[in-house]
Amino acid sequence: MGKTSMAVEVETDRAAALVDAEQMAVANQTQVALASVVSKKSGWSLDKIIRENVINESFNSAILRNYYQKPPAAFAHDKMWFSVVVDEAKLKQLMIEQRIPVWPDNRGQVFVWVVEELEDGQLVNAAPESAAFYWLSSWFKNKGVPAQFYDFQGEDLLAFQPSDVRYLNPDLIDFIQQSRDVNAVLLVFVKHQRSGFSYRYGFTKADQQTTIKNLKFIGLASGMETLTSEIQSALSQDQQVFADEFSKSTVAVKINDLMNPDQLLKLLSYFENHALIDAYHVNQYKNGQLSVMMNINVLPDTFVRFVNDEQVLEHLPLDLGHSIIFSMTE
Repeated sequence: MGKTSMAVEVETDRAAALVDAEQMAVANQTQVALASVVSKKSGWSLDKIIRENVINESFNSAILRNYYQKPPAAFAHDKMWFSVVVDEAKLKQLMIEQRIPVWPDNRGQVFVWVVEELEDGQLVNAAPESAAFYWLSSWFKNKGVPAQFYDFQGEDLLAFQPSDVRYLNPDLIDFIQQSRDVNAVLLVFVKHQRSGFSYRYGFTKADQQTTIKNLKFIGLASGMETLTSEIQSALSQDQQVFADEFSKSTVAVKINDLMNPDQLLKLLSYFENHALIDAYHVNQYKNGQLSVMMNINVLPDTFVRFVNDEQVLEHLPLDLGHSIIFSMTE
């Protein structure tokens, strides 16, 4: 897994289902919207949750409220977003009881650059007001994937052009990885045809090979959902906490090799925002070493695995008086 030092806090107490309000009963809308929240909070795909019927009636007790929103009429005149807001603590407990994993709320960002080939063959950057941009950004938000879209009007990626996105230029991927503090890079090429659409995308997580996929589809809403679901799955992989890993415990943590005050501030901010740390107390800071007591909500081994993956700290497997020992990576 790549660096998540710029992790983003995701709201996982709400999500929406795209429904045909006239064709679908409210009870069914509620079930799909609940499945969308569980998908967002677990990293499991919406299809898997509905197919395997993992949500029982007790999940309805977690709902606090619901509401409808209309997509732009030009993009979907017959569809509505049906959102539910849930009691997050109650939902998490229900998920653990059903052995559904939890994907912690602090998640690494994906840098996204989308280009479209219009029916007349013109190759353009997808503008924020375009249908492809709307569906892609809406589904990412709905699936709990923090996406940072390339602002082609406000930024300049040097010599790179929409054609570099179309052909998934490896030099462009390398440049973005080196110049942006993001977890992954996604280049998307959408082609408009008389009979529908197709896409080709390249998805690259830090230190991994690029995954390339193609799909032909009729509607942009469903096509973009397929794409975002695949990215959600790739990002949440190795980031989920499973039911038997949840366990409240207090651990002593030592961090070596702190070189300057900036590193110390960065570290304290990292602890403050970490999804697996409930509370911490600094005992001592001396000669570049920080001693901290922590209340964590998972097993110590799970905590070490997550911290190692996030690459802010490196675990040193030394058992000195039952402390977990890390060193700064930078």
